[in-house]
Amino acid sequence: MTAAGIGRTGGLKADAVATRVRWTHVAPTLLIIWIVSMFDKANMSIVQNNQSFLDEFGLSGQQAKIGFITTAMFLAYGFFAPFWGWVVVKLGARRTAAISLIVWAVTCVWSALATSYESFVWSRVFLGVGEAALYPYTVSLVANWFALKERGRATAFWWIGTMIGPMIMGLVVTWLIINFGWRGQFNGMAILAVVLPLPMVWALVRDTPAEHSGANAAEAQLVVTGSLENNRDAPGLLLVAGGGSWWTNTRFWLVTVAIATNAIFYWGWSIWLPTYLRTARGFSFATSGYLTFVIFGFAVVTILAVGHISDKIFRRAPLAGIGWVLAAIFVMASALAPGPEWSVVFSICALCSLQVGISCAEMLIHSVCSEKDMGASQGVRAFVALMTGALSPLMMGAILQATGNNYIAAFAVLAGAVVISAACMIKLTLEGY
Repeated sequence: MTAAGIGRTGGLKADAVATRVRWTHVAPTLLIIWIVSMFDKANMSIVQNNQSFLDEFGLSGQQAKIGFITTAMFLAYGFFAPFWGWVVVKLGARRTAAISLIVWAVTCVWSALATSYESFVWSRVFLGVGEAALYPYTVSLVANWFALKERGRATAFWWIGTMIGPMIMGLVVTWLIINFGWRGQFNGMAILAVVLPLPMVWALVRDTPAEHSGANAAEAQLVVTGSLENNRDAPGLLLVAGGGSWWTNTRFWLVTVAIATNAIFYWGWSIWLPTYLRTARGFSFATSGYLTFVIFGFAVVTILAVGHISDKIFRRAPLAGIGWVLAAIFVMASALAPGPEWSVVFSICALCSLQVGISCAEMLIHSVCSEKDMGASQGVRAFVALMTGALSPLMMGAILQATGNNYIAAFAVLAGAVVISAACMIKLTLEGY
C-alpha cells in the first residue's frame, strides 16, 4: 500500500493504537479458505481408494489413469494462475476470492454428477481453474495487510490450512464416503465452499486496511512503515530500491524453482499416501484415511513454530534448505522401514521436515518481491510450481504401474526433487536471506 493510499482514510478511526483486523478478520478467513481448498484437492487421495468409485469408472489396476485425474487438475491450476494474477490486479483480491469459491462449488457438484471417467476428469480440470486464484489473492492480501516482519507468522497462519485441510479431510471424507458414498462426499464439498469461506470473504475481508471499517489509520500505517522498502535490514532491499524487475530477479526464480520441485514431492506423496498405507503397508481403507489425520496433524505444529522462529531470526533460506534435506532422508526411510508402524513414524518426520522447507520458502517470497508486484509475480510463480507439481501424481502412478507397486523407486524420485529445492537455498543463504 502506498502512502497516498493511506491518505484515503475513509472510515478509518485515527486511534493511536493499531487495531488488529488483520489478525481477527483477514488471517482467519485465509485459513478457512485454504482448509476448504485442500479438502477439494486432496479428497482424491481417499476417493481413489474407494472400490465403488474404481468400479464405476473401470479404474481398478489403472494407476496411471487414476494419477492423471489429479495431474489434469493441477495442469489447469498452473495454467490459469497467471490469469488470476491479472484478475487480482484488475478486480482486487476480495472479489477474485469470491468468484473462485463459486467456481469450486459448481465443479464439486459436477464431480458428483459425472457418469464417465472423461466427465469426471473435466470436472476436476475446472476445479483447478477455479482454485488457481488461491496463491495470487492470498499473497496479495498478506502483502496489503501485514508488515514484512509479521509475514512469517501471517504466512504460517494460512499455510497451516494446507495441513489442517488434509488432516481433517482424512476423517471427514472417509466418514462421508462410508455413510453417503463418494458422490455424496462431493456434494458435501460443494455445500461447504458456499456456506463457510464465501460469506467470510464477503463480510470480513477488504483489499486494504484503508477500505475496512474496522481498521484504523494506525493499522494501515503499519503496512507502510513495515514494508520491504522501509525495512533497512531486510535482505533484497537494494534490489527493490534500485527498481529491479521481478522478471529478472534471480532470487525470485530460485525460490520459484524450489517451490516447484517441492510440489513434485508434496503432491506425489500426499495423493498416493493412503494408497501406500493400504496396499504396501497393509492398513484398511478406513485406517489409511484416519492415519492421514495423524500424519498431517504433526505438520500443523511444525508450521506454526517455523513461522514464529523465522520472524524472530529473520533468516529463512537456511531453515528451508535443512528442512528439505531431512525430508528426502525421511521419505526414503519410510519406504525402507521394516514394519508399518515405523513407516508411519518416518512419514510424519518427512512431512514435518518438508513443511519447514516450503513454509520458509513461502515466507521468502515477501523478501524477494515488493508488495506492488505480488499479484502478478505470484500468478507466474504458481504457474511454474503447479505445472511442475501437476506431473507428479501421474508420474507416481506410472512408476508404480511399471514396477509392480515398487514404492521405493517412486519415493526416490520424490527425494531427489526436494534435494533440488535445498540446493536452490544455497545462494540465498550466503546472501543472508
